[in-house]
Amino acid sequence: MSGRFRFLLPVLMLAAAIGGAPFDTRAQGGEDLGQPDDIRIKRQPLETGAAACASAKMAMADRAPKNSFSIASANLDATFYHLNLNIDMLDDSIVGVVRVEGRVVNSPLTQLTLDLGSSMHVTSVSAAGGGALGFTHSGAALKITLPGAQAVGTLVAVDIRYRGIPFQSGFGNFVFANHSTNGDRVAWSLSEPYGSREWWPCKDHPSDKADSVRVTVTVPSEYRVGSQGLLVAETVNGPNTTYDWLSHYPIASYLVSVAIGKYFRYQDTYERPAALVADYGPLSLPLDHMLYNDATHLLPSGWALTGDALEVEESWFGPYPFANEKYGHCEFTFGGGMEHQTMTSISSGSVAVVSHELAHQWYGDSISPKRWAHLWLSEGFATYAELLYWQASEDSFPGYYEIIRDGDYTNARRATGTLVLQDTTSVAYMFDGYRVYAKGAIVLDMLRYVTGDNVFRQIMKTYAADPAVRYGNAVTADFQRVAETASGLDLDSFFSQWVTTGTGFPRYAASSSWQSSGGGNYQVRATIQQTQAPWQSNVNVFEMPLEIAVYSLLAPDSLVEIHRERVQNNQRSQTFTFAVAQKPDKVAIDPDKHILRADVVNSLAQDVPPYPAISGVFPNPTKAGLTIQYQLDRDSQINVHVFDIAGRRVLTTKTSAATGVQYFDLDTSHLASGVYFVRLSTAQGESTKRFVVVH
Repeated sequence: MSGRFRFLLPVLMLAAAIGGAPFDTRAQGGEDLGQPDDIRIKRQPLETGAAACASAKMAMADRAPKNSFSIASANLDATFYHLNLNIDMLDDSIVGVVRVEGRVVNSPLTQLTLDLGSSMHVTSVSAAGGGALGFTHSGAALKITLPGAQAVGTLVAVDIRYRGIPFQSGFGNFVFANHSTNGDRVAWSLSEPYGSREWWPCKDHPSDKADSVRVTVTVPSEYRVGSQGLLVAETVNGPNTTYDWLSHYPIASYLVSVAIGKYFRYQDTYERPAALVADYGPLSLPLDHMLYNDATHLLPSGWALTGDALEVEESWFGPYPFANEKYGHCEFTFGGGMEHQTMTSISSGSVAVVSHELAHQWYGDSISPKRWAHLWLSEGFATYAELLYWQASEDSFPGYYEIIRDGDYTNARRATGTLVLQDTTSVAYMFDGYRVYAKGAIVLDMLRYVTGDNVFRQIMKTYAADPAVRYGNAVTADFQRVAETASGLDLDSFFSQWVTTGTGFPRYAASSSWQSSGGGNYQVRATIQQTQAPWQSNVNVFEMPLEIAVYSLLAPDSLVEIHRERVQNNQRSQTFTFAVAQKPDKVAIDPDKHILRADVVNSLAQDVPPYPAISGVFPNPTKAGLTIQYQLDRDSQINVHVFDIAGRRVLTTKTSAATGVQYFDLDTSHLASGVYFVRLSTAQGESTKRFVVVH
């Protein structure tokens, strides 16, 4: 990466003593990678942005949201919000006036309903031009009586005056806290997914974006405020200072944020590199970073690499979507990061978290989920952006890509259910790190494998720029539509089995053999079987391209790949035959783990015994069922017996099987938890394997 961005000296906004920093780069570990100007950049810890994001949000997810769905008027299209807030840092309260503007759609509007939590107390509501309006506020529903029925197309504008101490649920909503190091008061918002209503009146659903937002916050002058867009005014009023932030880009209510602290402000610039200028044109993007005042004068190492992350992500996703405003970070005390539009709230100094939250500016902020069920379009994409960053930064961070991808792959195998969520009432369920984060990222990696690097890059750019969703909302079908158009492929089975209806992943078993075909050439025969049982996956056959690699022992203890075949696996059992120019010694299925799968059970040219030899049982331990893999050298009828730990026979059945590698599914749901043994036998002999049942 070119790293074409400059660092300016930090702007000291407040005269204060500098203490120990939560982002002290000495704690990052590793060697010093140099000092561009006055900023030291240290080697990054092995941290993932997905883990920081998911674990932090999950940590507060035990506070279930009081109201999971918006009850705001569906026939008002919100167009503008102006939050004018006075924040009392001593009694943890908000006193504010919020202007809500919107256009009437679909049907006339007589009563405007907005989302507002019961801990906020409305003192009055008026029309924007003056004149009090009647209202009721019960539970989380603020119902405002408009002056007569407002016709479709009418612009409605109301001012709501209110005060209160915000109720904290979900991930916090609006939090007042003491800084852990120096005890300074801080405040910040984190409203995803249902928390905006707990501190300001709005339509609290991602599908209705305002065209623009203004956030005006008055605080005691020792504090500074960060928010969306550009800082258009900073006005001192006696002991207080008012910060006026304005954004002209569409924004969902959960992405509107306020962060307050005794901040130092670092202002940098990302200069778009020449290679990207050729495609997108020049860009000098302000980078606006705010750190608590006990931080050192060193920018956190990951924050200092924001420009590098921008370069990588622009190369994959297209131009930064909020180029007329800024990008930056506000430190907060929540343990992770939150992708507030144009100014991420963050507590980590890792570039992994920086790259994750930055990617949300494309996927999550510019393109927001139309419904929370499609959260993977945000979190899966941001998690994959981390992998793209580590891959592009191999020279600076050798080995990080492989380690982090292996971690995502392992976590993705732990995911349950479909990638599209069925339950959006539980925050813990929604933000399960195995599912929308890890599996979402690995699904994108599989799409890249299916389509190829160049086409996948075009898919990501085309989706980010698609006028049907850019600065708006998307569901999975929108991404599938773009992916199919850009690739020219029918991806219906891919999205069905991995995203919308499919659960689990394939379990491959392979048997291979070869024979000489003369002239030093060999004919390889590979049989691949998918063995997933119904309790492991609801997909009968995962239809995916599979790579078969052939290796030869060209020197003692030195296996060398001599051939790779890409085949289309679309049947439960398939045999593929191909020629190689050297004697094979090993055949591997999907050697690079391009496909989310169980470990492959693989055999190569081995002697098959005359009796049913069990080569594996899985899953083990099991809850509901067991798949038994075995081999035969002849067609046979097989006796199946299961014994408990005391040697008592608890199950008996029979099955018939043909020659070769075979599988038998055994229902163990009626067995109590404990240790058991399964025995397969014929007249030629028998074999036994141990398994465990857990409930």
